[in-house]
Amino acid sequence: MTRTRHVTAAAFLGAALLLAPAADAAPRKASAKTAQSAAKKARAAKVTEARRVAVLASGPHADAARDVLEAELARRPARYELVPESAVRSAASRLGVDPTTSAGAAAVASELGLSAVLVADTATVGRKQQVRITVRNGRDGKALASPAAAKPATAKLVPVAVKRQWTALERGLQKSRAPEAAPVAPAQPATPVEPEQVKPATPIAETPPAPAKTPDPEPIRKPVAAAPKPREDKAPEKGEEPSVTQPGAASAPLVEGALGLKLFGRSLRYKDDVFGVLRPYTLGTDVGGLALPGAPQLAGDVTVYPLAPFQKGALARLGLTGSIDQSFGLKSTGSTGAVSYPTTAREWQAGLRYVMPFGQADRYGFEVTGTYGMSTFRIDAVDGERPLDLPNVEYKTAGLGLGLRAALSEKFDFNFRLGYQHPLDSGELSSDTWFPRMSAGAVTGSATLAYRLNSILDVRLKADLRRYFFKFNPEPGDPYVAGGAVDQYPGLSLQLGFRY
Repeated sequence: MTRTRHVTAAAFLGAALLLAPAADAAPRKASAKTAQSAAKKARAAKVTEARRVAVLASGPHADAARDVLEAELARRPARYELVPESAVRSAASRLGVDPTTSAGAAAVASELGLSAVLVADTATVGRKQQVRITVRNGRDGKALASPAAAKPATAKLVPVAVKRQWTALERGLQKSRAPEAAPVAPAQPATPVEPEQVKPATPIAETPPAPAKTPDPEPIRKPVAAAPKPREDKAPEKGEEPSVTQPGAASAPLVEGALGLKLFGRSLRYKDDVFGVLRPYTLGTDVGGLALPGAPQLAGDVTVYPLAPFQKGALARLGLTGSIDQSFGLKSTGSTGAVSYPTTAREWQAGLRYVMPFGQADRYGFEVTGTYGMSTFRIDAVDGERPLDLPNVEYKTAGLGLGLRAALSEKFDFNFRLGYQHPLDSGELSSDTWFPRMSAGAVTGSATLAYRLNSILDVRLKADLRRYFFKFNPEPGDPYVAGGAVDQYPGLSLQLGFRY
């Protein structure tokens, strides 16, 4: 009986030893499968979690760039969650940072939990518009993608430029990461407070006498903190893009002008010459009644803006202007062509000019010019004689001119001017010998194309025309009878211009 019990106990003990490892392995296997499943779910949730992205746009075409970028993000709601630009700029203002820089983008992203900041710059570089888009990482503010800027750009071309860059921009967005949350410190167990030991009361008989009253110490005066210094903008670190700035108005020049060689011509033609005694005059080759430019002159003009060093407003654009054209080596022949007479052609003007800039980065300007001047064409005598059938003219005029200047590109500028001049005197032509009751007027026009050599100098090609027209109003007994005349001076100039 005793032996049977021992055998049975041994059998139970062996079975327990065989089943114990299997029972211990089962929960471990189930626990490993549960952990793998949880890891897969976490990775899937991480992949499908939408990134919080904000768009910051600046420049003349900021609205167009912002609209197309936000539209591209809205088309992918599973990937991106759009944060309003107003929230980003409010946070940047509160933190005192520039959200377009690395440090500023990281600070704003940490405040709002952003994964990336899309910075779109449509500012003007030189004379051209451009579109530059940068993806800044929310974790550290570094540029993850910055495709080459598209230029030139207009409001219509901005969406095209953004869509062409979107593939590169999205690769940068997929690399972006939100700032890591600050780790939470584990709760520390409360430190037990030891009970304060109470000293036994001193018997009344042994109570010491009260100490003598001492004067109160003087209050300690705390030093006044110095006023904080204004925050200075740090210079951009090496490799970091500068912050986006708005294009400002171009400053007014101190002086501008040109000097060069001019070829000009002259044609004087009478209308309704009753007796056929009035001799027309042509300087240069006559083509259809208009003389082609061929006679040489030195031509120059200058405009000084005296208030530009002291003013940044409207008065800085008010200038003193003047010009002069002086001929050399001219000759005129008499009616027979046997004698050549020295001839002088000169024109000068002086007045005020005001320039009103407009357009993006002041690329255009509107001019108003008021002048007083004199234009002389004089045939001098040889041996005391000169052609009596050719009057010497000396037009004294007061005029008003309008102009338009434009920067066509980074290298080319264009200037167009049109004006009216009122002759106050016409020399011999308005004397009693010729046409004392005449009335006159004049129009001027010029077109200039300039090629900039550098920031100061340029080369200019200029075509201009000055045209005087007359109504003689003859009466019986006048020495000459004609209805009117036209005296015009075409010119073509090659000049070296300057602007400082």
